[in-house]
This record gives sequence, structure tokens and C-alpha cells, in this order.
Amino acid sequence: MKLAAKIVLSIFALGAVWLYAAYLVMDTPWRDRATRTAEGKSEELAEAEKPVDLLEEARRGVVLAAFDEQHFTDSILGRDDFEGGLLLAEGLREMSSDQLERHFVELMARDLEDRRSLDYAGRVLREIASREPELGVGLLGALTPAEKVEMASFVVEGWTGEDPEAAFGWARSAWLGPDGGFIDRDLQNRLTAVAVDTLVLEQEDYAKAATFLQELVDPQLRAELTGLVAQRIVGDGPERALDRLAMMEDGFFDSPILDAVAEQWAARDGEGAASWVLANEGDMSDLGVRNVARELTLASQEAALGDLYEGLVSVSKRYSVAAEAARLMARRDPAGSADWARAIGEPIARREAVFNALAEIGYESFSSSVDYIDYVYEAADAERMPVVFTTLKDWLSVDGEAVAGYLGSGRANLSADLSDELLEALVASPNG
Repeated sequence: MKLAAKIVLSIFALGAVWLYAAYLVMDTPWRDRATRTAEGKSEELAEAEKPVDLLEEARRGVVLAAFDEQHFTDSILGRDDFEGGLLLAEGLREMSSDQLERHFVELMARDLEDRRSLDYAGRVLREIASREPELGVGLLGALTPAEKVEMASFVVEGWTGEDPEAAFGWARSAWLGPDGGFIDRDLQNRLTAVAVDTLVLEQEDYAKAATFLQELVDPQLRAELTGLVAQRIVGDGPERALDRLAMMEDGFFDSPILDAVAEQWAARDGEGAASWVLANEGDMSDLGVRNVARELTLASQEAALGDLYEGLVSVSKRYSVAAEAARLMARRDPAGSADWARAIGEPIARREAVFNALAEIGYESFSSSVDYIDYVYEAADAERMPVVFTTLKDWLSVDGEAVAGYLGSGRANLSADLSDELLEALVASPNG
């Protein structure tokens, strides 16, 4: 009984979609043209207007509109984004490759008339690439360099859905071809990202995504895209992500998925996430732990933040927690931020945390910057001098007068050589 009800509901829903699509098509210049029988209509159009059931009428309306690219383009551009997109989606299902090519050309010619035409053209090109990748690449090659940059991702997206290996190969090597001069490193990376995203979202083929990512030479790109995949996997909830993780034979995504799960969990339940991180510390990265610390700090959950720091075994993970807490607290609680910075025992790591905290403070107040340094370091601390020097040098172009006053007050406690260097730079600066 339930199955029968579902079937009836599905048929009703499908009929409603086609009916709405027919309305969109027939309520257009094509409809006006179809009603002018006195001016002479084609036999095919007249035949299409004979009484038929609603579902068939909708199908015919979309099909007939697809044969006339000019009127069909008028139809979708004359609608709002939702209706135009729905009408185009229905038309794409019915068009042949030749029809798709004509509609792509027509839409590209309308870019000055309506900017949306480029997005619609991209959707058509994506459909073409999913059916005939060579035709999609050929159409892309006929565009201007700027248009190629805009349209290339649609080719990769459509192609990946049908032949991921070939699509990835093209994204990685197309710049070498005679028509690949428009592809710079940034675009090539974006094309690779589109391919990975399509593979994960549409096919949920995480094993193949892992294979492709492991083949990437650029460590930064590989890390970014691995993080992207992890975020996609946990997009519908940490619980399902953990279930998927348990089913994956390849451990490539273990750490980034756990990092993403912990970050989302921390946004909902900071204390629970901190406990979970401690139980799974060995499978998480320093960045993942730092992201959890960020959520806890932003939520002012100091107790959970302290428990996380104290419970971590890894020194580098403890430093990650302290550095993130120091950065985010620098403006609203500089003394508390300084406590976290001092908790970092390694001098280079502590200095990096201090500079990140100073960047968070920014250039709104000179006194806030120099006061923060004094919160962290004692006046005679050898680590203090390079931090003071760098900070004053950065402030020269912002408020040279404040820098000069600070140097004159004796608070800087710099060596004579460093003080002279700053004064010379101050005199030479436009504000000097």
C-alpha cells in the first residue's frame, strides 16, 4: 500500500514539473508566435497544439522550444533565475548535441544583453561535455581567452561525471596544448578542484578522489583539496561522516575527516568535542586541533579550552591550542592572550604566535600593539627585541610620530644599532 502511494505521488510530482515547464515555455514569445495562425504556422507546430494529455503537452512544448534557439533563449532570459533555470534544465534533457551546440552559441552571443546568459551557456556546455567531451573542448577552444577562463570549469564538471580519469588528465595537462595559453596555475588548480568536487558530490567515489589527490605533486593544493573533500563528507552531519569513514578501506582521508568532524562538533558542543579530540588525538592533525581551539575560544568556553590543552599529549598540538587562543583573545583580553602565548615553550613558535596576535590587534592603536608586547615579554628578555623592532618598523608608515615618541621614551629597550636603523628609516619615510 505504501509503495503504491509513493508511485502515485511520484507520477503526480513528475507531471507537475512537466506542466510547469510547459507553462514557462508557452508563456513566451514562442507562444505568441504559435497563436498567430493567420500568419501561417508550420505543420509541425500546429500538430503540437492538438489536444493531448498534460504531460505530453509539456514535453512537446519543451522540445519545440528547443528547436528554436533564439526564442528559447528569449524564454529563459525573460524569466527570473529560478524559472529560467528550470526551463533550461528541462530543455537540456530533450536536446540533441547539435541543438545544444546551437543554444550554446546563441547564449554566448547574449552576454552583453544579460550577464546570466554566460551562466546558462556554461550549463549547456557542461551538458555537452558530459555527452561529447571532445565537442565541449572544441567549443571552449573557439572562445576568447576571457571566455575560456569563465567556461573551462563547466567542461571539467560535465566531463568528470562521465570519465573522471580523462577529465583529471585534461585539467592537469591542457595548459601544455596549443589552445591552453589561457590556463595559468590558479585556473589549473581551480579546474582540479572542480573535478574533485564533482567526483565527491555527484558520484561519492571517495576512493577514486583519494587516488587522484595522492597523485598531485603540489603539497599545498593536495592539502587544500583533501580538506575540501573532508568538508563535503561531513556536510550532512558528523555522525554520517564517521559511518562513511568506517567503510573506507583507504586511510587517506582519516585525519582530515576527523579534523572536520571535530570542528563541526565543537561549533555545536565544545566540551563534548574537546573530550572526543582527546580520545582520538593520534588520528588528528595539529590544524584540526587548532580549529577546535578556535571554536572553543570564540564561544568563550575557557574551561573546555583549558581541559583540551592540558589533556593533549603532543607538544605541537598543545602549542597549536595556545597559539590560537592567544590570537583570538589578543584584542578583547590582551593579558589572557599573553598568558597563552607564554605557555608556548619553544621560542620560534612563541614568536610566531605573538606576531599572529599582533596582526589580530592590527593598526587601530599603536599603544595596544606595544603594550601587548610588554604583556608577553619582560623588558630584558632577549626574545623581546626582534619583536619590538619588527613591530615598530611596520608602524613607521602608519604613525611615524608614535614610533619616534616610543623610541624617545626609552620603553623600546632596543640596541643602539636597531634604534638608529629605525630613526634613519623614519627620516627617509614620507611621514618622517
